Amino acid sequence: MTEHILSFGPANRLVGTLTQPTGEARATAILLLNAGVIPRMGPHRINVKLARELASQGFTVLRMDLSGLGDSLPSDATLTFEQQAVSDLKAAMDHLQRLTPVQQFALAGICSGAHHGMAAAIADERLKALWLMDTHAYPTRKTLWVRARRQLQLDFTGTVTRWAMKAVQMLTSRLHRGDARQHEQAELADTAYPTPTKAEFAQRIQALIDRQVRLQMVYSGDVFWRYNHSSQWRDAFRDHGAVATVPCDLVPDMDHTATTLHAQRRLIGSVTRFATLLA
Repeated sequence: MTEHILSFGPANRLVGTLTQPTGEARATAILLLNAGVIPRMGPHRINVKLARELASQGFTVLRMDLSGLGDSLPSDATLTFEQQAVSDLKAAMDHLQRLTPVQQFALAGICSGAHHGMAAAIADERLKALWLMDTHAYPTRKTLWVRARRQLQLDFTGTVTRWAMKAVQMLTSRLHRGDARQHEQAELADTAYPTPTKAEFAQRIQALIDRQVRLQMVYSGDVFWRYNHSSQWRDAFRDHGAVATVPCDLVPDMDHTATTLHAQRRLIGSVTRFATLLA
């Protein structure tokens, strides 16, 4: 394989590393991007390892820094964070199409990378496949029961005490005309990305399904509080038709940033299995 540093986008502000196979390249190129504010190498260099593994299987891979992250300069455009990320990903695809014969793309994104990938796929039909890890999650009744059972197993007395105190606080809040919806929204809170309602999220997924975008959802063990049983995706979206059938894996022995070598092997294996089914 070969690797090159690229500058592209408006005024060449964006920076990425292009990893190419030595033999004939597959028709689909794969984009890897920042997870949160971590540079394009990825947490614990997982993007580097993943790009090289994918290249060994014939894929052209670009791991890139979004505007203002890693080696990429901030944009002077007045766009929101998500709009800028979509613009950056479009610039990356434009550049790869000029450099290579590739005409379609897949994306593997962790956390913020998953959110950006979905937004970009909705905006640009060149993105044909998405592997998304630890995106928005929607707890079901079973989720709450599994969570409660774990809490009781770990600390029965302390858990019961906390529940009692929480019940008193909720009752006091209601007596003072507190909005009960605040509690529900807190269950779904995402500090970096406002969580859409389940109906809104399902609508986005359905739009991708209608465009025949291939999807793979993955949830790590670190999001146990929000996603903790293998049927949760299907249960949560059972009233949303084809959305409920999207493949979704719970990988409890993999943490959010693939810290251990075991977790890294699990993540790389999941992405490569997904990628080998692409054109």
